[in-house]
Amino acid sequence: MMETVLRVKVDDFLAHKIENIVKSGTFKSESDFLKIAAEDMVRRLETQELNTEMDKFAEDIAKKHPANISDAVLTAREEEDEIL
Repeated sequence: MMETVLRVKVDDFLAHKIENIVKSGTFKSESDFLKIAAEDMVRRLETQELNTEMDKFAEDIAKKHPANISDAVLTAREEEDEIL
């Protein structure tokens, strides 16, 4: 896969934190850390977007399909009344 070089500026505090994490051996380099951090953020945002879409879908389904039989009967009667 092709890679693109992005230039990133961070404040000294964050740079120091990243440097310490890399020195601890968790990541091979600052570049690896930033690449994995960016991938993680993209996954989180995509997951958040999908969760929002699923919540909306669930709300729409709940409106169309009542949770209990009494509500189902009432809804069916209302729909029938609208037709008549």
